[in-house]
Amino acid sequence: MPRMLRSGALLALALSAPVLASAQSTTSIHYNLAAGASLAAGSFGDRNDTSYNFMVGVGMEQPASALGFRAEGIYNEFSEKFGSDKSHAGGITGNVTYNLIQPSRTQSNTLYLIGGIGYYSTKEPFFDFESQSNVGYNIGGGFKFPLSGFSAYVEARYHTVSNVDVKFVPISFGLVF
Repeated sequence: MPRMLRSGALLALALSAPVLASAQSTTSIHYNLAAGASLAAGSFGDRNDTSYNFMVGVGMEQPASALGFRAEGIYNEFSEKFGSDKSHAGGITGNVTYNLIQPSRTQSNTLYLIGGIGYYSTKEPFFDFESQSNVGYNIGGGFKFPLSGFSAYVEARYHTVSNVDVKFVPISFGLVF
């Protein structure tokens, strides 16, 4: 019986290979790296100054669709206004992108919206450096433009983390490979 099961699995794999190959050729998978300034907002901004952010991610788009998906790891660090300590906000986000301007043969720049949910870890000296992990969301927009062999983008997003008073706006410059 195990031999029959292996043969059936091998046959199913062989039959599905052309379908998988055609699906992969229509879906564009890309990687992104970004960095920039991060603005503290709300009462979190009353306690913290503007600082920096880093992002690394993977995304996918279908060439004929305005929708795309992007998963990212983010890290933001803020300097405390009334001391020398640092606040941190990092996490993993899952986002949907929507191209307002669809790339074409005559138009290669893209204006897009982005938003999603994430799992954030925050640490603040104001709260005795207690690390907290909570769900949050982000929403924003960006402008992507092609370069030779890769693309670049400028993006701003508003992030808010539930159950803690952490809100920030990273303004990032990134590269897409």
